[in-house]
Amino acid sequence: MIKQHLTTFICCTLTLLGSVEMAVAQKDSLNPVKLKPMELHFVRPGNELPFSGTELDRETIEERQGNGSINNLLENIPSVVTTSDAGTGIGYTYMRIRGIDHTRINATINGIELNDAESQGTWFVNLPDFASHTGNLSIQRGVGTSSNGSAAFGASMNFSTLEAGFLKPFLEISSAAGSFYTFKNTISIGTGPVNDRFSSSVSYSNIQSKGYIDRATANLNSLFFTADYRLLNKKKNKNFGTLKFNLLYGKEITGLAWDGISSDMLETDRTYNPCGEYYDALGNLNYYDNETDNYQQTHYQLFYQYRKAIDKNNRKHQYDLNIGMHLTRGIGYYEQYKDDKKLSEYDLSPFILGTDTIKRSDLITRKYLDNYFYGLTFNFSDEIKSKIKQRMLRWTVGGAVNRYDGGHYGTIIWMQYAGLVPANARWYNNTGNKIQSNLYGKLEFMPSPKWMLYADAQYRFIDYQIDGMDDNLADITQHLTWNFFNPKIGIHYYLDNRKEHALYFSFAQSHREPTRSDIVDAPDAKKPVAETLYDFELGYSLQLNKFAFNANGYFMYYDDQLVLTGEINDVGDAIMANVDKSYRLGLELVTSYRPAKFFLWRINGTFSINKILNYTHYVDDYDNWPEQVVLELGTTDISFSPNILASNEFVFTPVKNFDITFATKFVSKQYLDNTGDNKHLINPYCVSNLGLSYKIITLPIPEINIFFQVNNIFNAKYESNGWLYRYYEGGAEYYSDGYFPQAGINFMGGVKIKL
Repeated sequence: MIKQHLTTFICCTLTLLGSVEMAVAQKDSLNPVKLKPMELHFVRPGNELPFSGTELDRETIEERQGNGSINNLLENIPSVVTTSDAGTGIGYTYMRIRGIDHTRINATINGIELNDAESQGTWFVNLPDFASHTGNLSIQRGVGTSSNGSAAFGASMNFSTLEAGFLKPFLEISSAAGSFYTFKNTISIGTGPVNDRFSSSVSYSNIQSKGYIDRATANLNSLFFTADYRLLNKKKNKNFGTLKFNLLYGKEITGLAWDGISSDMLETDRTYNPCGEYYDALGNLNYYDNETDNYQQTHYQLFYQYRKAIDKNNRKHQYDLNIGMHLTRGIGYYEQYKDDKKLSEYDLSPFILGTDTIKRSDLITRKYLDNYFYGLTFNFSDEIKSKIKQRMLRWTVGGAVNRYDGGHYGTIIWMQYAGLVPANARWYNNTGNKIQSNLYGKLEFMPSPKWMLYADAQYRFIDYQIDGMDDNLADITQHLTWNFFNPKIGIHYYLDNRKEHALYFSFAQSHREPTRSDIVDAPDAKKPVAETLYDFELGYSLQLNKFAFNANGYFMYYDDQLVLTGEINDVGDAIMANVDKSYRLGLELVTSYRPAKFFLWRINGTFSINKILNYTHYVDDYDNWPEQVVLELGTTDISFSPNILASNEFVFTPVKNFDITFATKFVSKQYLDNTGDNKHLINPYCVSNLGLSYKIITLPIPEINIFFQVNNIFNAKYESNGWLYRYYEGGAEYYSDGYFPQAGINFMGGVKIKL
């Protein structure tokens, strides 16, 4: 009872406080990180640009790694909601920022696109333990500044990998273990600078877990290698730039857990997993243990950077040139057991076996992705500072040309009644080839120390060719092109000479093309069109020695936003459909307060209204199939968009190098569809985590870090994701649903040794 009242008190306190997190939005940390020379700085906003964002430095990232899930870095950032299939954050994870899913969030690594070209999603399961290789994470909420890759409809995220050239020779070993048979082991080694020219480091990680959900296992491996080479001429004391090479490799084998559980099982069997179930010939329930996702991905990145400063006519010029080439190779499949399937669904003909005509059979299938993504990125900037007048002008031009070659095919690796069907027979095969290019220009002008004026224009071109037959044996061949122009403007103004108070305003427009599934699933008569977003941001920030605060208001107005309306195509599959008008209106509050050296208090909160105007919902009518019941609902709430998000974090340092962190996250209710039906929603939840860390500095071993975490310390029962399907039969409405329970109280502890 005490536990329940305490949890309720914390949640109510968060709601009243209204805000939370780790720093001020525009300067979301009390100690902003300086740009490192090899980072492609053009993708990151400066502190005086008129955009709302969060920046995590390496020290913060190390503190939050935990079990290796990327969710550990994101869950306390303003306006962010995270979830995972396995309930632990290990394996398949997802995020929403301002209620906007990961297919609409632009993600880059060192300025190179990370989003999948076809689904436009970001799958961090393919980069296990990515935080161990990340030196800096910069997140801009809203459209933000122009960057390479897919459209930024909810946010932009850039991960800058570790810099080998800024490290001394080192050996680092870490090992951790926790609930659900979770084990995480990492080893890293670096050369440090060699002859002031070369440096490199390499890191390997393995994460294993059985997961909270039944059979939601994970076996994740990653390798990261980086090397810098400085082009120096010591005799002439000249620097001709730096070459940098990165290799990121990830391999994952995860048990499928993407169906969730029905609402009537949430109180009786929260760990139940229907994936892998099948019935044998006698009607007995069995489980196929190898119902898994298997995928490996390798990223190759090569950069050249040149920087030069020149004093000329009482002005100082700093020129920066960045060129990057990249290749990402991905291949893998997911395997499933299919019981009692029609052979015709797999392009197979009936055959005679003895005296029987075989028309159905049990099968085991594999659906493959086999792709290459490669291209070139570049930018050039000139920063001009006046020595006489306090003025600054920076102009930048940049862009990218990328190509994606993707193969999709399915094989049958086993059949109960195979007949003459060859092993690994393919029943579908198609390709998706996509060319994406963009060119942008940015202008930043400071006419005085108090003012910053910003202008940004981007042109994007997409050419997408799909050829072949899909898994439902439909011909999906089509050719599509899009041309987008995305302008952005902004103003930043300091209210005082000490630059403690500031106001900023920005307007940005963004366009987004439909995903592969949006295009393929939709019938010809209802092909989706591109979405358009108009993003207005207005904010105030205060930066003092012990206190920082930011209030950021946003209004995001959409034309033709793609949502699930319940509409189906000619084979009964749900499709994404454009809704005419919709909007998101919100206020983000972020505070950080350090009254004493031993105590830090971080708070953030988001309060929002998320609406679709004149919404029409479609429900299947089994009595008149394929007709649907049409419901005119007027203005409704957008699904998966909580009106309140709040986060609170206390950090105590009772003695030197010993930190105690207590963090709480509150998420208000989320509707499962756009009808605003209170019978079908994700209930509000409040989760608290306790972390302990202690750093030991010794002579034999330079540094030993020990940590222990208690996650969901009050054992809250909650679900963070779900789905809903409605239908009419016999004149009555019925539904099927699925929820994704997250783990109750669980533990993780480990040690990291640096030599």
